[in-house]
Amino acid sequence: MAPLPDHRHTGDPAWQRAWAEFELLTTPLRERGLVCDIAEGHTSKLVYAYPPGHDSVFIIGPEDGGWLVTHQAPAEDWSDFSVVYDSRAGSTPPAGSEAEHDHQLTPLLAAVDAYVSRRLRVPAVPTPAVPRQVGPTAGKPTHTR
Repeated sequence: MAPLPDHRHTGDPAWQRAWAEFELLTTPLRERGLVCDIAEGHTSKLVYAYPPGHDSVFIIGPEDGGWLVTHQAPAEDWSDFSVVYDSRAGSTPPAGSEAEHDHQLTPLLAAVDAYVSRRLRVPAVPTPAVPRQVGPTAGKPTHTR
């Protein structure tokens, strides 16, 4: 299982409540080796999932009665952007093609699995850990992706 994020917010009660809210999603993602974190988006909380060995990120957000999962690489500038899964109500195909699944996690996880096996076969050059540490141990990677 991938480690928990290593940053100063993990001790914050608000972050812990957000983590607990998404634990049914983050646990299976972590079991797949993705390091997850929770952050505030523009209108809702977002789950960031970093594939091991890749400089990229999945951003998963609950929206409009469903989920929107995007894959962005490299993680820093997101010049490569793909919609991996979209179950939002009212979206038009190809976006929203999974709308019948609403907030179900099994089809979302299957889409992430398929994308990872299709696109991320060969690990990229290892990069520093994401999220980065803050404090006396800053600068020491917590893991390699």
